[in-house]
Amino acid sequence: MKTKILLLIAAYLSILPASKGQTIKLDELDSTAKKLMVDFDLPGLAVGIVRNDSILFAKGYGVREINKDLPVNTNTIFGIGSISKSFTALTLGILVSQGKINWDDRVKDFLPYFELYDPYVTVNFTIRDLLTHRSRLNWTSGGTLWYHSDLSRTDVIKGLKYLKPISGFRDKPAYQNVMYLVAGEIVKEVSGMTWDEFLKVNVFNKIKMKNSTSVSSEREVNANIARPHIWNDNFERIAIEQEKGDNLAPAGFVYSSVSDMMNYMKLLLNDGIFEKDTVVSKDIIDEIFKPQIIFPMFPPPIHNEFTSYGFGWWITPGNGHKIIDHSGGIDGMSANLVMIKDLNIGIIVLTNTDELAPLVLTLKLLEQVFNDKSYDLYASFKGYRDYLLTQEKSNKEKLGKPQISGTKPSLDLKLYAGTYNDKMYGDIIVKYKDGNLEIDFSHTPLFKAKLKHWHYDTFIVDWYDPRVSDGFITFNFNEKKEITGITLDQQNLLDVDFSELEIKKEN
Repeated sequence: MKTKILLLIAAYLSILPASKGQTIKLDELDSTAKKLMVDFDLPGLAVGIVRNDSILFAKGYGVREINKDLPVNTNTIFGIGSISKSFTALTLGILVSQGKINWDDRVKDFLPYFELYDPYVTVNFTIRDLLTHRSRLNWTSGGTLWYHSDLSRTDVIKGLKYLKPISGFRDKPAYQNVMYLVAGEIVKEVSGMTWDEFLKVNVFNKIKMKNSTSVSSEREVNANIARPHIWNDNFERIAIEQEKGDNLAPAGFVYSSVSDMMNYMKLLLNDGIFEKDTVVSKDIIDEIFKPQIIFPMFPPPIHNEFTSYGFGWWITPGNGHKIIDHSGGIDGMSANLVMIKDLNIGIIVLTNTDELAPLVLTLKLLEQVFNDKSYDLYASFKGYRDYLLTQEKSNKEKLGKPQISGTKPSLDLKLYAGTYNDKMYGDIIVKYKDGNLEIDFSHTPLFKAKLKHWHYDTFIVDWYDPRVSDGFITFNFNEKKEITGITLDQQNLLDVDFSELEIKKEN
């Protein structure tokens, strides 16, 4: 299958039309992808390119899981991460086209339990605000609520009221996941179907995305699924189990294939029409792709001073064209999707590890389309990637410096044990077990670690799961030498900002 599509129409469409010099060198793409696999240490990779209703290129590379003979093909499903947000915007757009909601409706009118830190913002927050990252919160705030947790979508939303804002209402954007979760729950309230069901019936089924799903139980029974890969403590590639992600699916946990995503790009590039069937009206697609707020997240040439965010998409004017893009990343998966709207070109790159490779490859293709060498960042990104890896290794080796030697804990270890609590998250348990302390986040099995004394009342947090970098925990005392709480000095993980937690000791 992976070779059947590859050259099906390559002889006819081996390069794009010559007007304005736009070309994609399909004969070089295969070798570029293979080089990318080696340079970025990728287990698997899948690439798809469409123009109008034609497939220009579609192929899988490598394996779905290391050390197993399971080749990637164009139907292999990968996590697309935050590209999932665009599907949530589309589902809302379908409801708008049906006259059931408006973009500027207030969230509170659909979800009475929705509450933010500021009562005024709570009352006036709209669907448009949800989709354009104008929540006043810090970047990717609230990750502790959903990341690998057993909290439901409703539970996560109810925890948002404890997150303190860092800016004025609608002053500036800060990228969020949790607000797209809220958006998905509006779809549920209005349609009477879960967001996942609505997406399947109104999008996936209509545009023949037969392998795509936002439900963890469905994806895990798919025999053609790519497994995520991360570095272990020895900086070796290992396959890991993907977290369920059901509680954040509208923001980041759609799984899809290159074949399916090419159908999605065809729908969007053709103004809501797929194989002559209108799935959603052109005015909805226009609104989704309309600049809503200035939001350049990355430096040039990826974004520039005119880059805006629409509904689930970045929109950048470049080389006289409208470039629409979004990347995606979850544990052990990364993806990038770019469309050039006026040229009707769409590019999707998926891989089963945390790497910059999808972005590098899409930029390389844009270099060819625009004949603009500024998009060729292959060497720069390869160097940056290697630098980050070196830094990670160095940080691991230097963990704990400086240490004050010869110090002891203030109390017997048993007295540190107990129930601690953060108002937003809930209980965090410190246990005394076999002469050691252990920390256990009640809703997040992944957040479990042994505590090893470092100095005074500070301990190393030696997490059991390799995807969590070791950090430090300090027990805080009052003037009576009673423990009042704990402070985590911990590297952020994906979208988890441990500094948002205010962990107090329960009496």
